[in-house]
Amino acid sequence: MTALTPSHRNRLTALMRGALTLLVVGIVSFGTLCAPAASAAPEQDRVTLQLKWRHQFQFAGYYAALYKGYYWDAGLDVEIREANEGEDPIQQVLAGRADFGVGTSELLLLRNAGKPVVVLAVIFQHSPLALAARRESGIRSLHDLAGKRVMIEPNSAELFAYLQREGIASDSMQLVTHNFNVQDLVAGKLDAMSVYATDEPFELGEAGVAYELFEPRSAGIDFYGDNLFTTEAQIRKHPERVRAFREATLKGWAYAMQHPDEIINLILTQYGDRHSVEHLRYEAKVMERLLQPTLVEPGYMHVGRWQHIADTYAELGLMPAGASLDGFLYEDGAIGENDRTRRWLMVALAAMVLIAASSAYVLRLNWRLNASRERQRVIIDTAPLALIVLSDDDKVQDWNQAAERTFGWKLEDARARNLLDLLAPDTDRAAMRTLLDDTRRDATGSHSGETWANTASGRRIRCDWRFAVMPSSDGRQHRVVAMAIDVTAQRELESRLQLMAHADPLTGLANRSLFYDRLERALSLAQRHTGHIALIYIDLDDFKQVNDTQGHEAGDIVLRTVAMRLRRLIRDSDTVARIGGDEFVILLLDVPDRDAALVVAHKAEEAVRMSIEVRPAQFAHIGASIGVSLSPQHGSSAEALLRAADAAMYRVKHAGKHGVAVAHGGEANVVD
Repeated sequence: MTALTPSHRNRLTALMRGALTLLVVGIVSFGTLCAPAASAAPEQDRVTLQLKWRHQFQFAGYYAALYKGYYWDAGLDVEIREANEGEDPIQQVLAGRADFGVGTSELLLLRNAGKPVVVLAVIFQHSPLALAARRESGIRSLHDLAGKRVMIEPNSAELFAYLQREGIASDSMQLVTHNFNVQDLVAGKLDAMSVYATDEPFELGEAGVAYELFEPRSAGIDFYGDNLFTTEAQIRKHPERVRAFREATLKGWAYAMQHPDEIINLILTQYGDRHSVEHLRYEAKVMERLLQPTLVEPGYMHVGRWQHIADTYAELGLMPAGASLDGFLYEDGAIGENDRTRRWLMVALAAMVLIAASSAYVLRLNWRLNASRERQRVIIDTAPLALIVLSDDDKVQDWNQAAERTFGWKLEDARARNLLDLLAPDTDRAAMRTLLDDTRRDATGSHSGETWANTASGRRIRCDWRFAVMPSSDGRQHRVVAMAIDVTAQRELESRLQLMAHADPLTGLANRSLFYDRLERALSLAQRHTGHIALIYIDLDDFKQVNDTQGHEAGDIVLRTVAMRLRRLIRDSDTVARIGGDEFVILLLDVPDRDAALVVAHKAEEAVRMSIEVRPAQFAHIGASIGVSLSPQHGSSAEALLRAADAAMYRVKHAGKHGVAVAHGGEANVVD
C-alpha cells in the first residue's frame, strides 16, 4: 500500500486541528415511527426482495424496515423471500420474479457479462466470506491446505483471488462440491470449507471444534459483501419505487444495528428458530465489525473500492483490465452532488478519527486527502449535524448550516453570543457547563452528554452533544468544537417502542410479558398491604369454527372486537391481556370479595356471547369458558393463581362450554 507523504501528513494535521475532527460518532437518520394504518394509502406498491440465504440476522435491516413500518410509510408492501435450495437468487431478480435482491460482489462480473444489474447500496463494508479449517487436520496457515479436502461455495471469486495471491493453486487442493452443511466439517469429512464469518464459526465453537479462520482481507483483498441490487429496467420504469425502497431499507439497517436484541426477537417470532438466540447474537456481534455502523452510514459505497474489486477480478482473468463501471453503481438524480459530498464526508471523518487513535492504522488506510481550505468550508457546511466552534470564553465563533437548521439562528445572529446563554435552558445550564469544563480540563479526548436545548422558535429539543478541544497552531488558544444531534424524535420513538414491545400487535392489549410483569407487581403490593386480586381466565369457544368457515380475516375481527369489549369492562387500574391465540385474561386489583370478581366475569361472558359483525350483514357467534381465581385464597404466586383459574376454566369446557367457574379450595366449581 502507498504510504502517506509528508505533504499528506501536514494536511492531515491541519484537518485534524479543524472542526471536522470532532465528528466521531456515526450519523444515523432517525425517523418518527408511524404505524401502518389501512387508511395510510389507497394502495401500496407490492414489491419482492429476494434474499441470498435463509432467514437470519444477516438480513436484519430488511426485517426492521418491514416490521417497523418504514417500507409501508414509503408506500411499499414488501415481501421478503428467502433463498430456496437449487435457486440462484440473482437470477430470480434478472428473470423478473423479484424486484430487488441481495448479492455478492460477483454482481460486477455479471455486469461485465452484459447482465443489467445495478448495485443500489452496500450493506457489508467488508465481506464475511472466509475459509474455516480444522486444526486437527494440521492446518495452521493457508499453505497447509495443499492436498486437503476443501469445500468452496459458488460465487467465491474473492477466495480464489486470496489463494492465488498467497501462491496456492486451486488444483493443489481436493475441491469438494459445497453442500452448505457445516456438520461435514464438524464430523471431519472435510478439512476446510468456505464460511460466513458471521455464521458457521458459531456452530464450530458450539460443537467444540478447534478451527482457524482465514479471511481475504489479510492479503489485501477487501471486497464488499451483501449488496442490495436491482435491474436497469426496474430503475427506468419505477425510479420512485427504487428510491423509496433504498431509503427505507437503509433506515431499517440503521435501526437494526442499534437495536439488535429487538430484531433478534423479531426474527425468532416471525421467521422461526432455525438459529438460537445465542447464534443470532453472535451474528450481530460479528456484523458490527463488518458493517462498521458507527463509522460508515448504511449503504455507503465508494467507486474506488469497486475499482479494487474489478482489478482483482482482472488479476484472476475473470474480466478484462480497465473494464468500465458505468451504470453499475446507482445514482439517484434527486440526491445529486450534495449527497455524494455527504457520503465522502462520512468516510473521510471516520478515517480521521482512526488517524487520531492510531497512526499505524492510518498508514494502512491508503487515504488520499487533498482538501483545500475552500473544500473544508464546503464540507463543514454540508455536514449533516450541527457543528459549533467556540472561543476561549465560550462564545460562538462559527457554526454550520446544520446548526442553523437545528437551532433556528443564522450564523450572524449566533456569532459572539455565549453558548450557554443562547442554547442552554435553566434546567440544563449546569450540565452543559460541566461538559465544557471537563472538555477544557482534559484536552486530549472528547466529552459527550445529552441535554435539552433552546431553539429560535421557542421549542426545546433533546440534543446529543460531543465536545473536544481544538488547539490553535501557536498552542496558546484552546477553542472548543461542539457537535450536536437532535435526538428528540429518537427519544420519543424509543418511548413508543417500549410501549409497543409490551402490546399485542393485533388487539393492542397487554401481551403475555406485560401481563406477567403486572401480575407479579400486583401480588407484591397485595402481600404488603393485605389486599386482594382476582384473575379471570377467558378461553373463546367455537373460535376455530369462525376461522375455518369465515376465514382468518373474520377471526381477526372477532379477536379485536372481543378485546374492545373486555377493555370497556375494567377500571384504569386493572389489566386485560391477550396471552394466547384465543385466550384472554383480566387482572383485577383491590377486589373486595369473590362476588365482585364474578360480576366482572359474567359481564365478560355476556360481552363475548354477543354477535360480532365480520362482514356487512354477516355475523360470527362465539362464547367463552371462564375461570376465576383470587389471591390469597387460591394462591399467592402468579403460577398458582393461573393454574387455579385455568383449572376452573377447563371445568366449564368439560361441562359443555359457555359459562363461568370459580376455583375453591383447589377445586373449580361451576357457578353458571
